[in-house]
Amino acid sequence: MKIQWTNKFSGEQGFVKKLHQKEKYFENTFEETEAKSFSEKTIKRTITLLDSYCPDNIYQPISM
Repeated sequence: MKIQWTNKFSGEQGFVKKLHQKEKYFENTFEETEAKSFSEKTIKRTITLLDSYCPDNIYQPISM
């Protein structure tokens, strides 16, 4: 599964390419093919983590 984000204010969308947990941010990509794949086991925890990094976005899992 991949994670798509949507900015709550601008409506801009993209995908999570890479997580930087130590620095608490994620790299964005607009290409679904470049997005990181997450397991179903970790997707909920990862979305919670992303929400803590940037609460201005809505994060949702996308099936491949």
